[in-house]
Formats: sequence, structure tokens, C-alpha cells
Amino acid sequence: MKVFTLLVSLFASFLAFQASATMDLATYSNRAEVDAGIAGRCVYQPIGTSACHMRIDWAVQNGKITQRAGDWGKANGFYPVIDMFSHAIAAVCKCGCFEQDTLIRVLKDGKIQDIRAKDLGTEDSLVALNDDATLSNMSTEVFEMKARTKGPETPALYVFTFEDGNELKVTQHHGMLIGDGTMVAAKDVKVGHSMYNAEGVELKVASIEREYTKFDVYNFETQGDVTTNHIIVANGMFVGDLTWQNQFAADLGKVIVRQ
Repeated sequence: MKVFTLLVSLFASFLAFQASATMDLATYSNRAEVDAGIAGRCVYQPIGTSACHMRIDWAVQNGKITQRAGDWGKANGFYPVIDMFSHAIAAVCKCGCFEQDTLIRVLKDGKIQDIRAKDLGTEDSLVALNDDATLSNMSTEVFEMKARTKGPETPALYVFTFEDGNELKVTQHHGMLIGDGTMVAAKDVKVGHSMYNAEGVELKVASIEREYTKFDVYNFETQGDVTTNHIIVANGMFVGDLTWQNQFAADLGKVIVRQ
């Protein structure tokens, strides 16, 4: 019995040390990848990039993560979620959103319509790709909204202009569906890449500019069960929802929609 008690005590001491130890870059980046793959781990605490940086700075100043881990977090958009009781890092999560006037396609008042992001509530349902969607048949259905977030954004937004003149403004880590069916972060989209509009037409990115905003940015999450159900319509283009900043972040760079 004494041996068992000693082992329990040693294990508890080890956990306490782990909770208080400063997390280095390798551990922090690995934790970000692991937490992104665990459903529900991050979705209830998504925030804008400005708030992300404030939390990262706090974690560095209070010895929760190293400066190198903090710099990596800012560069890649991952912030630590600190447990309010133990002050340990409970998760490492992603951030990113839409500009406030982005038109999001929803079912509202019994009609499919495009409504400004800032005017949407959780009672509105989102239009997203269904389970059977392919690049040759971008079929959609309506999903209930699971979450809605908003927050300030310090870094400049990415402003995409397409060959038809349409424009879309998002934060740097927002998930974007490009022409080969791959999801990538907005910062990794290049001029000449293509994206699909809501009619399934493939359009080239004609230009990419940066633009600061003094207003809050917004994001939304559908109740969908599979990855395609989290690709919604924004300013008439298919892009990722909030889930692509959190649970599905590890799938960025992978083909999500097939031919």
C-alpha cells in the first residue's frame, strides 16, 4: 500500500511540474497540431488575431511558453488557452475571421439570402457544401449554426479580387478552397490560384492586397458532420467556416473536395 501511495504521489508531482513548466517551441507547435485534430477542443474559445497576440504575450511574460514559441504562435496564428484554476495550458488553438460586411449565404426568414456577417445571429442557418459535393457538382444544403464569434483584428486583412471583379476580405489564417479541391490558409493563396463561386464556376485570383480594419471581424460554424459541411458561401465564394481555424486546421493543405 505504501508503494502504491508513493507512486501516486510521484505521478501527481510530475503532473504539477508539467503544468508549471515553460512550454518550448517544439512542444507548443506539436500541441497545436494535436489539439486541432481533437473535435470540440478549441471551438468554444475562438478569438480574433489581436486577442490572440495579447494572450500569447501574457503567456510569454508569465513563463507559460518561451519567446520562440510565442513568436511561432504569432506567425502561424496559434494562441494558448489558459485554465483559469490551474493556470496550465489547456489547449493551443487557431484564430481567423471575415470582414464585417462580408455577405454570408444563409437561410433567414424562410429564404436563402446573402446577409452581412455583422447582422447574422445563431438563429440563422448556414448554406454549406453537402456530403456528396464534388468539384464538378458543388451541391449544398442548409445547416444550423453552431457558433458565431467576433473580435478585433490588428494585422491587415487579405483582400482577394477575382477575374470577374468580385472581392473577398478575410484574416490571414482563414481557410480557403482553391481550384484543385485543397483547403489552404488565406496567407498561402497566390495570384493565379483559382477558387469556386457559388455557381460552381472556377475563377482565378486576379490580385491580392492587404487592408487594415478598425471594425470587428466575424466567423461562423455549421452543425455539419463532415469536412465539406464546413465550407460555406461568403461574397459568393466557397470558403471555410470557423472549424477550419480550430478542429480541421491540421487538414489544411489536403484535398477536401474531389472531382
